[in-house]
Amino acid sequence: MLNLIDLSVVFPARQEKLVDLAEDLSLSRNQIRMFDRFFGFETFHCDHNEPLDALLSRATDGLMARNPHHRAALSHAVHCHTLLTTHVFGQSSAVAQSPACLAGFASEGVEVFSATMNHCATGLSMLGLLDHLLDPGDLGLILIGEKAFHPAIRVIENTTIMGEAAAAVLVGHAPGPFEVVDTFVRHAPQFWKNTGLRGENYLEGFDSAYLHLASSTLRDALAHFDRTAQSLRWIMPHNVNAPSWYQVAEDAGLDKAQLRLSTIGCYGHCFGVDPFLNLWRGAQDGVLQPGDEVLLFSIGLGATASCALLRVTDVPLPLPFPTNGVSG
Repeated sequence: MLNLIDLSVVFPARQEKLVDLAEDLSLSRNQIRMFDRFFGFETFHCDHNEPLDALLSRATDGLMARNPHHRAALSHAVHCHTLLTTHVFGQSSAVAQSPACLAGFASEGVEVFSATMNHCATGLSMLGLLDHLLDPGDLGLILIGEKAFHPAIRVIENTTIMGEAAAAVLVGHAPGPFEVVDTFVRHAPQFWKNTGLRGENYLEGFDSAYLHLASSTLRDALAHFDRTAQSLRWIMPHNVNAPSWYQVAEDAGLDKAQLRLSTIGCYGHCFGVDPFLNLWRGAQDGVLQPGDEVLLFSIGLGATASCALLRVTDVPLPLPFPTNGVSG
C-alpha cells in the first residue's frame, strides 16, 4: 500500500485582497461581489516577481531537508502542472523543461518527468501511478505547482480565481502518516480541446456537465472503495468555490459538514495543490485522528475527476501547518 510519508506546502509571501484585483483582472463590481459574498474568496498569495523554479524549490528543499535519510531511496520525481508547458519554448532536453530543483535528482539517476493532461487533478492521479511504479523500498516525489501569471490563467469566468502555491509530496510503501487506501479516476474527454486561441469556447457545456461529473464520480468512487458517505470523516476538495461544492455534496448524498473548505477564502484555487493544502489544514486544525478516512478530490479541465481515499495512521504527522501559510 502506498503511503504519504511527508508533505511540504509553500506560498509566495506576497498577499492580495480580492477588492484590489478588479482592475488587473478586469472584474466588474458585480463580479467582485459574487466572488466575495457568494463564492467565499477574500485573499490570495501571488507574486509575479517570484519565478516558478524558486517557488517549487522552496517546497522541495524543505521536504528533503527534513528527510535526508530518504534521498538515496528516491527513484521517481514528477512535476504535475496544469499548463502544457511551464518554461520557455525552445528548450530541447526533457531535464531542461523540468523544474530546476529536479535537475539534481536527475543527475543522481532518479527518473524525472512531468505530468499534465489531468490538469488540476494530475497530482492526485499520480498517487495511483506511483503505487504501481515504485518497487518495495523505493520512494517517489510528487511536485505540484505553477504560476498564475496572466488574467486569462487566473480567472475562470464566473467560477474561480487562482492563487499560487506549491506542494512537494514524498510517497512510498514504508509507513507514513497517511495510507493511500485506493484511488479512482474518471475522464470526460469531450472537453479536451483547449488550444489557447482567443475566442475558443473550450468550456462550452462544461458548466452544466460539472455537477453530474463531480457527484457521479464521488458516488462511483465510494462504491469502488466499498465505502459509504457516512464512513468518511472528511472530504478534502479542490478550491473552485464553496457554492458548487454544496451542490455537489447534496447531489452525491454527502453531509455538507464533511467538506473542508476553510482555505478557499485565504488562498483561492491553487491549481493542483488544493486537496493537499486542505489535508494539511485539517491536520493543523486537529480534526484528523488515527483511523479517520478522508477523501481527496479534484477536477481538472479536459476533463478529469480524480480522488484518493486516505486513512490517517498513528505515525507522527510531519511538521504542523503554520499560520502564515508556509510549511518548511
